[in-house]
Amino acid sequence: MSELRRLLRANSDAIVGRWLDCVLRTYAKDAAAAFARQKDPFANPVGHSLRVGTRAIFDSILAGEECDQVNRPLSEVIKIRAVQQFTASQAVGFVFLLKDAIRDQLGDVTSDAAIMAELEGLDRVIDRVALQAFDVFVECREQLCELRVNEVKRSVSWIMEKMNERNSNPELASSRQELE
Repeated sequence: MSELRRLLRANSDAIVGRWLDCVLRTYAKDAAAAFARQKDPFANPVGHSLRVGTRAIFDSILAGEECDQVNRPLSEVIKIRAVQQFTASQAVGFVFLLKDAIRDQLGDVTSDAAIMAELEGLDRVIDRVALQAFDVFVECREQLCELRVNEVKRSVSWIMEKMNERNSNPELASSRQELE
């Protein structure tokens, strides 16, 4: 096992904790406090999903798992951020915050040449995860747009049906003519 991977495993709780704190700071102060404070997944589904998602993403990256393994927890976090009206850069940017959390936690150790070389490789992996996150974000936004369009179509269809019913009902038509 590489030295960096050993350090990441040994500091995983602290790194994920720092990363989660960084992610929570991307929310409004009141929302971030609520997400951090409430641990119950039913009372706080967003905070729970962020907590579980960041841990699972980190563990998947650390284990060197394939994209599919990272994609599941990544999708859960991105889906939340996509419906919260974040811009693309804001929604996906949390992935890059992992780099800062790692460097902050490992501190001076990152100045070692061998570890720096390994960190550069890890940075590339994190960048690929961010690109995956962008793909997921775009997919989620497309689905949201599709839902909105379908809702508008249903509303217009309902209105048209009501207008057609009104025009085809002789009693309503005669009362309308009387009013005119």
